[in-house]
Amino acid sequence: MTALLQKSALARHTAVGVLRAVTDVPQWLRLRHDIKSNTDVPVDFFGINVATSDDPRCDDYIVDTLRDLEIQNVRLSYSYDAAGAATERFLRRLLDEGFDVLLALLPLKNDATSMATDSSAQSRWREFVDSVIQLHGTRLDAIEIGNTPNRGRWSGYSAQSYLATWQIAAEVAEEAGRTLAGPNVSDFEPAYNVGFLSAMGKLHSKPSVHTNNLFVERVVEPEAFDHRVASKIATRWLNLNLTKKAGILQKISHQNGIARTYCTYTCWSRKRLTRWSATPEKKNADYLMRYLVIAAASGALDRVYWGPLVCQRDGLISCGDTSYPDIDNVSYYREIRGEVEKFTQTSAYGALRFSIKVLRGARCLSAHTDIDGVHHFVFSSSEEQNWHILWCADRKIFPLDALYNAADLTAAKFYTPEGEVLTETPRSITEQPLLMQWPSFVATPGAVALEQISRQALSDVVYWPRENKITETLLSQQWQGTYTLPECVDAKAPDGVDIPDLLRSLPQSKVLRDKRNKLWNIQAPWWGCGEQTVKLNRARGIKKFTYKFLPSKGKRHWNNATEMLRLGVTTPEPLGFFEQTSSNAADSYYICQFIEDAFSCRDVFTAFKNGELQYQGIEKADWLLQIGKFVAHMHWRGIIHRDLSSGNLMMTCSNGQVEFYLIDIGRAIIDRPLSTKARMRFKDLNRICYKLAWPDRELLIKAYDQHTKQPLPKWWRLSLSSYDWKQNSKKTLKGNRKPKQRGTRSPDAKQS
Repeated sequence: MTALLQKSALARHTAVGVLRAVTDVPQWLRLRHDIKSNTDVPVDFFGINVATSDDPRCDDYIVDTLRDLEIQNVRLSYSYDAAGAATERFLRRLLDEGFDVLLALLPLKNDATSMATDSSAQSRWREFVDSVIQLHGTRLDAIEIGNTPNRGRWSGYSAQSYLATWQIAAEVAEEAGRTLAGPNVSDFEPAYNVGFLSAMGKLHSKPSVHTNNLFVERVVEPEAFDHRVASKIATRWLNLNLTKKAGILQKISHQNGIARTYCTYTCWSRKRLTRWSATPEKKNADYLMRYLVIAAASGALDRVYWGPLVCQRDGLISCGDTSYPDIDNVSYYREIRGEVEKFTQTSAYGALRFSIKVLRGARCLSAHTDIDGVHHFVFSSSEEQNWHILWCADRKIFPLDALYNAADLTAAKFYTPEGEVLTETPRSITEQPLLMQWPSFVATPGAVALEQISRQALSDVVYWPRENKITETLLSQQWQGTYTLPECVDAKAPDGVDIPDLLRSLPQSKVLRDKRNKLWNIQAPWWGCGEQTVKLNRARGIKKFTYKFLPSKGKRHWNNATEMLRLGVTTPEPLGFFEQTSSNAADSYYICQFIEDAFSCRDVFTAFKNGELQYQGIEKADWLLQIGKFVAHMHWRGIIHRDLSSGNLMMTCSNGQVEFYLIDIGRAIIDRPLSTKARMRFKDLNRICYKLAWPDRELLIKAYDQHTKQPLPKWWRLSLSSYDWKQNSKKTLKGNRKPKQRGTRSPDAKQS
């Protein structure tokens, strides 16, 4: 009966707290989502989550790594199975080395589930907390109680069982005079924070430190407004970005009389980043720095512990072991898997080390954030150096000289997020943070100037930073566009205004097509070695009118090609596009790299139709397997080509290795939700299978299903048959059922 009454009281306290959270919503919405200047970054702002393995050498490796990072604050998960094992050995080592340890105590999952009613579970928990405090309590920075209590499938907690766990630990800690932290709510779910803290107040045991795992990975970019809290419709009304969410958590702390607010775990998983980027490790480094700059400048968080130091999927150091624990690391970072010899530092490791060097103890002098444009921060470091940190939203690019004069840029030192010195002055601000250092104060562009350049930029042009490439933007009376150049090339690049005319005047090494649109090859020296393919998209008839309301074909090709490369789906490298600015014209150019020795999927299928059993030394079954796998990969990345005939899939083959290249991509749709719909996937599969005999179609679709996470419906044959009937009917109506003899044409005639 006592246990039932206690559980009822805990439920009542939690419910009252949640109701209080509802009344606080108007106050939260009035908080700013931008950043105020003149905030100081605490010297102890940076922390990290650590663990070890059974190998004592792992302890040495972690301690040496922490020294290299210059991190003093560590967070260690500690449960019943840690006593007398590797984790206790590691804890003693950390304390002996003088690290400030936030020890996250947690019961076993079964005990966490039954803590509100099971007296034996309560006894085990009380004895465990008491023994840890007796052994290590005086040397610990703080003890945290709570491991994602709002994620019961990970931690085992219900609201009542967590509060029972907290109450027992608070009683033991109070007797020993130790500092407690909690409740470590996961993500941004402030109703839980208010509910738990209110109930803790009723129990007379509020924490001294308010903790929360403030993830923003689910919105992808660190600066983005969270669309999952309410709905996409309410996203720009709520303006819940990292700054505002951290501010709400800080306000909740202050309303409950708690002075300090910690983010105890945050990271981007490389497994998830691979869905968004072909370079997940580089993207992880960029996002880490962007997150930490915002969190530090906001002034709302007193400390941020980054996610696991060592883990193959989530860590700053890869452990070499691809397995992952049943309980997510955010809830219980129990141990390190893999062998010390296989540990490898990632780009994000370097980004954290450099972030600490620049931001620790610094003052944020100014901050400007624009969800659709430039993010610009100025910090004065403890070494009396001025640091400007700039980036823009993913896929955007802005000219650097629009914000700084040439003399200031000449005096600056430039760094990558990993702390590497750039020997050349960058031309642009991109999604990769750019750090600029001056020994003295340099005037910064104001908010008006930053907003103005955001409005002037080609905001609907997709950009992706590529190594050893410079991207230029053209905006003249006649032409506008974007083009890339190699950083090091013998021939000097012409003025961008002249390039559209030069495209027509350069010798044409090969004309691939000249009908509605013209397609030809050139060899422009400013683009380096090899040939380039130029496509002139002509606007004729009604399209001269309709194209006024649509992006030009050149821009669509550029945007789709760039986005495909971002996602790891190959297409000939885009080199530039140019479109006329005249209101009476809609002609546009698209330029891409010419792929030597390429052949089309049509050539492969024709060989099989003629009875060949292999092509380029590869068996038919292997060809169909690789083609099906590539199409599945393309769809998994969110790409629907919409014109995937066998002639629009180019390939090269070298030593049995096949590379695929999508061409004629102007109609493509890049949208993950759409790519999961069967009717959209059939737009590609119907076309790529059209030239195949049914037995070969069966093999290709089987290969596709093997490599997709969403197998096709059982009626896929009906879709292919329907498309056959549609195409044959068109030929009959045109009196063209028997195919005309095709003229000779280069197999790569449609590379663009």
